[in-house]
Amino acid sequence: MNYFFVISISFIIVFLVTPSIRSMALRFYAIDKKDKRKIHNKIITKLGGMGIYLGFLGGISTLILLESSFFRSEFYPLSTLLVTTTLMLVLGVYDDFHGSSAILKFIVQIIISFLIVKSGFLLSRLFIPGLIDIKLGILSIPLTLLWLVGVTNAVNLIDGLDGLASGIVGIVSIFVFIFGLILNDSFVIYISLALAGACFAFLKYNFYPAKIFMGDTGSLFLGLTIAYLGICKSPSNLQNIYFIPVVILLAFPILDTIFAIARRVLRKRNIFSGDLSHIHHFLIKKGFNQAQVSVSLYLLTFILGIISLLVLISLLRS
Repeated sequence: MNYFFVISISFIIVFLVTPSIRSMALRFYAIDKKDKRKIHNKIITKLGGMGIYLGFLGGISTLILLESSFFRSEFYPLSTLLVTTTLMLVLGVYDDFHGSSAILKFIVQIIISFLIVKSGFLLSRLFIPGLIDIKLGILSIPLTLLWLVGVTNAVNLIDGLDGLASGIVGIVSIFVFIFGLILNDSFVIYISLALAGACFAFLKYNFYPAKIFMGDTGSLFLGLTIAYLGICKSPSNLQNIYFIPVVILLAFPILDTIFAIARRVLRKRNIFSGDLSHIHHFLIKKGFNQAQVSVSLYLLTFILGIISLLVLISLLRS
């Protein structure tokens, strides 16, 4: 029943508060301004990520009320997650209202991610049965920072079509929930459920044609939350058991980010500069509409989820 309440409360809160957030964004002129890197041609508000965040908090708060032992047993990983993702949300809100340079955002993201590292959540081992088993040693800290900052920005970069980022993160969250069930990991189960409920409710307003965008407020929050789940410690103390499956789940945004950086380097452009050459933009240019592209990439993520599930089972059997 707790599973049902967590996902339902997060869903209902986002469903109810998003119209009010849209009205507030209009009042304070927090809109996604049209420029050469945007494909929409009408005024659309940002800050939708605030609703996702409130729904997520509502789901977790409901769980704590229903099961106080969860808060006591998971206090450290939960408090680390809430503090760092809230800071990332604040960065996103600032950027949505005032705009900030890519370099400044990158530096702040590194600082926030370092707080997670300092709290003891590290990528310390890479393990694929029959292929590699590497203890990272002194590389743990830089690689963990790369993972956290990289996934945060990868989710931010795919937030370029109506409903794309929220739908993909929602699907990823459902598969991470299944991972948690397999490993009997209550922390991962409830965090992913709260995230899934919030993302799927937001699709009501964000799927094509979108009435509101999540903005950096939402994409940075979602990106860091998913990245954090990828380096969680399982109850059985299996080092980084979630990492490889989550990498597979996030293959689309990760590869899209890698291609974007490579493309800009080859063109001798600033790697932080935006463009209209992402995978979803390529599909739009090929004649697909926004809804078709989003649904196609949802399907791709679902297929990757099945593969990641098989990989997790393989990891557990090895």
